Amino acid sequence: MRADELLASASDTISVRNHTHGDTKDNMRRTAMLLSAYLETPIHDYQVAVIMQLVKISRTQESPYLLDHWLDLLGYGAIAGELALREELD
Repeated sequence: MRADELLASASDTISVRNHTHGDTKDNMRRTAMLLSAYLETPIHDYQVAVIMQLVKISRTQESPYLLDHWLDLLGYGAIAGELALREELD
C-alpha cells in the first residue's frame, strides 16, 4: 500500500471511529481529564493521542505487518496535530 493510500485509509478510519466511539476531541479531552486525575499532573488532550501513538509503536514490535497499527498511528498523529495546533490558537 502506498503512503497516500495509507493516509486516505487512516482518514476514513477516523471518520468511522468517530461514529463508533463518539467525537474524537471529546474522547481525548475526557481521557486527558482521567489521566490527569490518576497521575496527579496535567495532561493535554493532544498528549493522549501521542500516548496512543506510543502504544501503536510498541505493538509494531510484535506484529509489524498488521495494517491496523499503521492506520491508527497515522490517525492518532493527525488527531494530536489538530488538537495541539488548535490549543495554540485558543
